Amino acid sequence: MDHEASIALLTEQLITRLADPSSTDATQRRQFQQSALRTFSDPRPARTNPFDVNAQLAGLEEKFGILNNEELAGALQSRLRELSHISDKWTPEVLSLLLQLSDQPAKKSNIEDLALLKPDLLPAPLTWAEIIADDPLDNRDGIWDVVDFAADESDENDDLLSNDSSSVDSTLDVEFEAKGADFDADELIVHADDAALHDIVDAQFWRTSKRVEVTNDPQHEIHPSIVTSEAQIIREVIFMLLGLPTSIYNSNKDGTLSVSSSYKIGHLSQNSIAHLLRKFAVLGNSINTIRNWLKRDETVPLLQTFQAALASRLGEVDVALSATQAKMLVSSVSVTSSLLNLFDETSHITGSVPQVAKILARTDSSPKEQMPFRMLELLFDATCANQSIGDAKGYKFMAILFFDCFHTYLKPIRRWMENGALSRHDQGFFVSLHSEQVPPSSLWHGQHHLIQDAEGKLYVPKFLHVGAKKIFTTGKSVSFLKMLGQGTENPTVEARDEPALNYESVCTKDNLNALSPFSEVFDEAIDKWIASKHRSSSHILRQCLENQCGLGKSLDALEILYFSRNGALSFNVARIIFDRMDRGMEAWNDGFLLTELFQGTFGVLPCIDIECLTVRPSAGSYQDIRTTRRSMKTLRSIHVWYTLPWSVANIIKEESVTVYQRIFVFLMQVQRAKHMLERQRLLKSALPATETGDGENHLVFSLRHRLLWFANVLLTYLTDVVLSAATSEMRANMAAAEDVDEMIAVHENYVSRLEKQCLIEKRLAPLHQAIISLLDLVILFTDAHHSYTGQTTLDLMNHSMIPTARRQRILSTRGRKSDQASDSSDDDDDAGSNGNIADVSYMAFAEMPYAQRLLKMHATFSKLLDFIIAGLHGVHRAGGESCWEIFAESLIAGIRKRQKDTGMKR
Repeated sequence: MDHEASIALLTEQLITRLADPSSTDATQRRQFQQSALRTFSDPRPARTNPFDVNAQLAGLEEKFGILNNEELAGALQSRLRELSHISDKWTPEVLSLLLQLSDQPAKKSNIEDLALLKPDLLPAPLTWAEIIADDPLDNRDGIWDVVDFAADESDENDDLLSNDSSSVDSTLDVEFEAKGADFDADELIVHADDAALHDIVDAQFWRTSKRVEVTNDPQHEIHPSIVTSEAQIIREVIFMLLGLPTSIYNSNKDGTLSVSSSYKIGHLSQNSIAHLLRKFAVLGNSINTIRNWLKRDETVPLLQTFQAALASRLGEVDVALSATQAKMLVSSVSVTSSLLNLFDETSHITGSVPQVAKILARTDSSPKEQMPFRMLELLFDATCANQSIGDAKGYKFMAILFFDCFHTYLKPIRRWMENGALSRHDQGFFVSLHSEQVPPSSLWHGQHHLIQDAEGKLYVPKFLHVGAKKIFTTGKSVSFLKMLGQGTENPTVEARDEPALNYESVCTKDNLNALSPFSEVFDEAIDKWIASKHRSSSHILRQCLENQCGLGKSLDALEILYFSRNGALSFNVARIIFDRMDRGMEAWNDGFLLTELFQGTFGVLPCIDIECLTVRPSAGSYQDIRTTRRSMKTLRSIHVWYTLPWSVANIIKEESVTVYQRIFVFLMQVQRAKHMLERQRLLKSALPATETGDGENHLVFSLRHRLLWFANVLLTYLTDVVLSAATSEMRANMAAAEDVDEMIAVHENYVSRLEKQCLIEKRLAPLHQAIISLLDLVILFTDAHHSYTGQTTLDLMNHSMIPTARRQRILSTRGRKSDQASDSSDDDDDAGSNGNIADVSYMAFAEMPYAQRLLKMHATFSKLLDFIIAGLHGVHRAGGESCWEIFAESLIAGIRKRQKDTGMKR
């Protein structure tokens, strides 16, 4: 929305709120709005008239004098006089504003309040000149003299005082001269404590020269080793675990630690101590892996959170190791210090640290773009694994670590579900915005899409695969609501109503959760969290689509236009179209005429917007009507198009409307056959007498009855058994749908079922073609009968379809049984053929005697009907729709009834 439109909208809202609806009408409010918009649009700001301001101030001063408030008038006058010396161009505006803000100044003003406006007088700052004048820096009291407090308390100390206190050597020289020759310089030397020095040297065991020869390998090679105490080894091990360099452990090029073979404990075997130290090295390598990983500069928020969580837990491990060191090495504590005890202690302290190191190694081996959610997957798997083996401490450690990281991963999900917004910084999120412009009718399907990897798998942690669809749908619902103008308010529940996702609420809420597998407990918790946001936004969008966008009205319109739900109006439209065809109008399917017909007929219904209704003929459909009318396929040239609102078009796709159109054509073809048979007048007296008695009459009436019966059964099947039942079920499922995606799925399933049940699906093409061929047989029958009976039984419309020359020949040979007409204009089309099913052509019929034509049509009807019944049974047994069996049984029941009534076998 541009700036001017925004100003117009805000102005209208302001006038609506301020104006009294009872005293103002729409015209007055529109005048107010136009006047305000003219004022807002004027780029020149209105300047204040300084003369008016001065006049108002003079009047105010005069008013104070009249009210005997001379003191207040004098104060105003003196301040105006002072202001005149410092005023600028904005002074009138400021004074005008103050005058407009004033409220009864003569009554409410108080002269004592002027004292409150005076600033407080602060004392003058103190200067150095004042300080020196009060206390001179002349050292009269000797305050700046240097005193040697180390000298003896004698009178000689006065000679040893030095003015330079920073020089220690000069002081010593003076003291030496005072003592003379009796002074001993050795008194100034502090002799070291040899015992303490020996203790320090002994503590540095790696410098000890005491060595022994130890056999350490199967080849019996002799290696010199340094003998040290177990306490020193314990100290070195703890230093190593804290990440400090040691002498016992060497750092390899790949960053791992290895045990040096140069040290041993006198009372332990070398193999035992080496094995135990290697186990410590494995633990130290795991800790160092985490320390090195924490030094990396990560930019992905999820990995940064993982680093912070690991740093916190590693700090706890360091504190615990330091406490263990103090407990084991302080002699005042009566604790038996041993490497075995230390290994048990450190294994308990580090806990799941080796498991975390393995997770880091597997995370680094993943592609960079998959590292965030791959790390989450590994944490989730580790939590489940620890629970399954009964490691309660490891289960809690991993679960808390997982939830700490998962909260960061939830942030873009929460923003997407609550605001329908995406951020380019949301690395690792599985929803992205389409880069190209998407038409409004495809916003739901094309504006956002789920990210997939190279293998086509969803770019989301595996524990969210089930809920990813709801997350995606919820965000799309919020975004779609914004497109519908519902504002940016959050349609979901408030944060305080959001279920908590942490270890305490998910895993330890009750005893049942403590015993249930973590995967199931987490799935239940995340489903509740998603449902808390999904229900609200989906419900609001469904209500908006139904009430504001007219989804229900659009479905009603489609059902009336394409499925003939209003039989009276649909029959009137079909009758007019068929009459135009029978009269031979070349423009029977003209788009302008058909659009006018449809709009004029269906425009009386409130659910149909005639501006959205158009009828367009297919390309190349303007052909010779006498040729095209011989096949029901001609009706395919009528294309009814009803433009849906863009919001509804996201629910009802264009592909679905194509199926609607095909069903509409199929219904028109059946109605066309029924219309031709019902308008045909069969008068027995008009038929010529034959040597076979009443045989031809019987064939004519029988064939007409069978064709009309089939058309009625087919129309009843399509309208009552299929369309009515399926549409009612679809509307019920649509009302019960949880979200828009489910509504779309319901409608797509509905359209797919209609395509199958109406026998217009591609794999049912043979059955559909057989039905069309049987309907084409109606045209052959009516044309043949009209040709045989001539003008006696033809109405004006059907009479016009027979050329004049041929009509003369028919009149001259009316008494004969055969019709030798050879007009090529009526024999060009092969519309009654059915490929391999029936080889019936219009040209072949023209050359046959009338009785033979009737017998041929009877045989073709029986053959096509048998094929249709057998095909319906076949597809039903192959797992098809139950309505196909109903249709087949209806046809069989009609055949049996006819056989029973006539006493004839097929």
